[in-house]
Amino acid sequence: MHEVIMPKLGLTMETGTIEKWHKKEGDKVEAGEVLLEVMTDKVSLEIEAYNSGYLLKVLRNQGEEVPVTEVIAYIGQKGEKVVETAKTAMPVQEVNNAPVTAATISQGVSVSADDSKDIKISPLAKNLALSKGVDISKVSGTGPGGRIVKEDIENYAAQADLQPAVSSTGAGDFDERIKISPLAKSLAKELGVDIAQIRGTGPEGRIVKEDILAFSEKNKAAFSAPAASAAQSAQLLKPLEVTQILTPPKAFSSVPLKGIRKIIADRMVFSKQNIPHILLTTVVSVDSLVDLRDKIKDKAAQVYGAKITYTDFIIKACATVLAEQKQVNSSLTAENNHVIYADVNIGVAVAIDSGLIVPTIYDCSNISIFEIARRRASLVNKAKEQKLSMEEISNATFTISNLGMLGVRTFTAIINPPQGAILMVGEIYKDTVVDENDNISVQRLMQISIGVDHRIIDGAVAAKYLQRLKAVMESPELLLI
Repeated sequence: MHEVIMPKLGLTMETGTIEKWHKKEGDKVEAGEVLLEVMTDKVSLEIEAYNSGYLLKVLRNQGEEVPVTEVIAYIGQKGEKVVETAKTAMPVQEVNNAPVTAATISQGVSVSADDSKDIKISPLAKNLALSKGVDISKVSGTGPGGRIVKEDIENYAAQADLQPAVSSTGAGDFDERIKISPLAKSLAKELGVDIAQIRGTGPEGRIVKEDILAFSEKNKAAFSAPAASAAQSAQLLKPLEVTQILTPPKAFSSVPLKGIRKIIADRMVFSKQNIPHILLTTVVSVDSLVDLRDKIKDKAAQVYGAKITYTDFIIKACATVLAEQKQVNSSLTAENNHVIYADVNIGVAVAIDSGLIVPTIYDCSNISIFEIARRRASLVNKAKEQKLSMEEISNATFTISNLGMLGVRTFTAIINPPQGAILMVGEIYKDTVVDENDNISVQRLMQISIGVDHRIIDGAVAAKYLQRLKAVMESPELLLI
């Protein structure tokens, strides 16, 4: 019998989320065949089976977040029994499988940290319970061995939302028997409305906010016209009173931070807390660059099968200057080693539906701008389809973030650790320029900024890099040589 574990697919990977099982229990499996898909902290990857046999038991379901190296399934010979061990059944106390009732729901939804340690529950379900305020000791698990899974938490929370509001408390027995929502009760008190005179239109006759407002408006309309006129005259002499209903904001959605979004959050917090950023900005005249691109883009598409973009020119310019000024092409490792790289591998930030990913274009200083365009286009398509390999999102020595296509003129980016620098690129815009001879002209300009790790890159070094990059971008013909 062979164990199937959650693989560790990167140095920073701590957990993986099972996106899809390609086989179900009892199916025949061949070595090298795709067994499941896993979402890491960076990309979605297909995981192949290392052994042939039958999928005897699946321990973790689709959608569950699993720590690396944990056993998620077993492959063996047909009819072979899976031995119940600590890996197949966690050594935790079983949860009471009594059905959920209205009485148990109404008892509160707090989470007890001590009790949760002895309850069999998936990490994803536990995070969801915390976000919704669900007491997991009151939830009946439907997963393997009574394990609580995400669907159990969602069903429990949905049932809790459908329960009728707690009866209103008041001085008399009659008031206590009136079903009214807390918001409606508060509004009735504020408007001076007698709730005993109202017939509720909510579930099971419960009085809701709309009933209070309708009753209040009806009473106002009952006044005679002369009395209303007198009241209006008196109102003109009084300051305007504004009444608003004070309630917490309604949530559109609430989901645990996980996958790419979680790793982005962790890395950005680490970068801001541990890397002292310094930012420098300059303005580049891009008239020549725009004209050159317009001149060659159609021919390049025909000959090289690549659409040349402004980003491609910027990548090539950055790589050219990094090869000259290697100190910017560096990083500070976790072991506190200052590494200066000989290779120039440029990471290009790409926004996708699930977050931000930075595919790498290798050896940019030694390949043509046309090859850069081909590789960039291929990587961007793979990123949007979530088909990038680990190698294609690793080993960058410098990152470029371009928001110019979104109309952003300048912005601040966060260094992607362990890299030592990041370039920020804004939109192309027109503005008047006064030259050294006081001649005024209208030019197409672009603001570019560089953020560097001040522990390893001094401000003067960053300034020289930016100065040289500006010069190269203003003479783009050199990038075609």
